[in-house]
Amino acid sequence: MALANDGRSFFAEIYTKDYSGVAKIDAASSRYTKIKRFPDPVNDQARGRFDGRWLVWAEYHSLYTPGDFTVWSWDSRTGLLRKIGAATRSPGGGFWDSSLQAPVALGGYATWGQGVGPNNLDDIHVVDLARGRDRVVRRGHSEGPFLIAGPLVVWAESMKRGALTVMRAASAVTGRFVATPPALRGLRGGLVPASDGEAVVYITGYWKSLWWAPSLGVKPRRVLNSPDGYTIDNSLQVAGNFVFFSIQPARYFANAASGRYIEIGQGGFARLDARSLVFFKLPAKKADHPISDVVFLSLKSLPPIPPCK
Repeated sequence: MALANDGRSFFAEIYTKDYSGVAKIDAASSRYTKIKRFPDPVNDQARGRFDGRWLVWAEYHSLYTPGDFTVWSWDSRTGLLRKIGAATRSPGGGFWDSSLQAPVALGGYATWGQGVGPNNLDDIHVVDLARGRDRVVRRGHSEGPFLIAGPLVVWAESMKRGALTVMRAASAVTGRFVATPPALRGLRGGLVPASDGEAVVYITGYWKSLWWAPSLGVKPRRVLNSPDGYTIDNSLQVAGNFVFFSIQPARYFANAASGRYIEIGQGGFARLDARSLVFFKLPAKKADHPISDVVFLSLKSLPPIPPCK
């Protein structure tokens, strides 16, 4: 789910005979701290983020319906576990369609989008995690809200039927609309960016071009074009100069400032912060909850990335 920003641990969903749910895992010892047990260990799943104090995640209650979820926060200082959101149902009794995107936490706030009506109508929620106060900052045809320094919530929105999406922004504190930062201002119709709150990375050109900005105040620059016949998928992660991206089936770790990158695996996915990288390798056999290898690396331990040949 997320790294713990301490250089030694991470958060994950785990499935064992004794405990299935959200946990904090110590990478050196493989011991874990229980955070929240899944009500249904067969079907429940979790996706989320950590901001240095607060872990926030969506708990999905179906393997087939991403609209059935609840949203939780956990305070790593006090151990307080709180339900901060939940999906809503249509008049017909089913859940409104929602995207399978993890809630984002940054600077004591959390944000996520959820379906509230037909034709992909969404609400963008922003929660003050210390107070548990929920604010809907936008209802519209939006997607992919995330948080950046400010704190600001940013999302992609189509302003009329058939129009390309534009990036919009609002204050996480007041909910008032503000100017979109320069690093995101010109983005039209692209995949939702990834950000660590300062650096930004995103894909354009029919998933062919990777763009990166080291801060929100500068315009991004293109750092990679994928080879002909291949596309970059939406598994992007960024922490300052470091970027994780995928061109199927390979996974890559890059220093965007130098333009250098290395392949780190075939299949799987990663989580990245300023100190560490955790890489989840795909299991050899398909199963509901397979045993899989997880690799944890300190970024300081990595040798310099060699130039591309």
